[in-house]
Amino acid sequence: MATLTPTLTLSSSDATSNEVNFSVTDSLTVTDPQIGLSKVAATTTGGDTIVLPSHSSNRYLYLKHTGLDASDSATSQTLQVEIENNKSFAELAAGEFLFVPVGQNSGSVAVQLEATSGTIIAEYAYWTKG
Repeated sequence: MATLTPTLTLSSSDATSNEVNFSVTDSLTVTDPQIGLSKVAATTTGGDTIVLPSHSSNRYLYLKHTGLDASDSATSQTLQVEIENNKSFAELAAGEFLFVPVGQNSGSVAVQLEATSGTIIAEYAYWTKG
């Protein structure tokens, strides 16, 4: 088994009435299967772009909207992040990212991507919880 160390830092002096400035780090034990940093072109059909295959184990998913389309041109289209029943649980604008644990009460679940228009190049990786 391997260790993955995610760190989240949030900082702002004007986002709320109080200054926001904190960092959280964790140590996650991970095992196979896993996929290292990869890229995929998401289309307007979510089922065509599965980045996290159906599984019964909890997995950690990293996902980023690169801001590029399939021809490497800038795009401002929204990237929908869906579970396999076409239910969106996140929307990413160009440059935005997420890191989230994915599981469904020991049931099987997949994650797919859908572009609101055209294609969107997404960067992703996942690790299985050990």
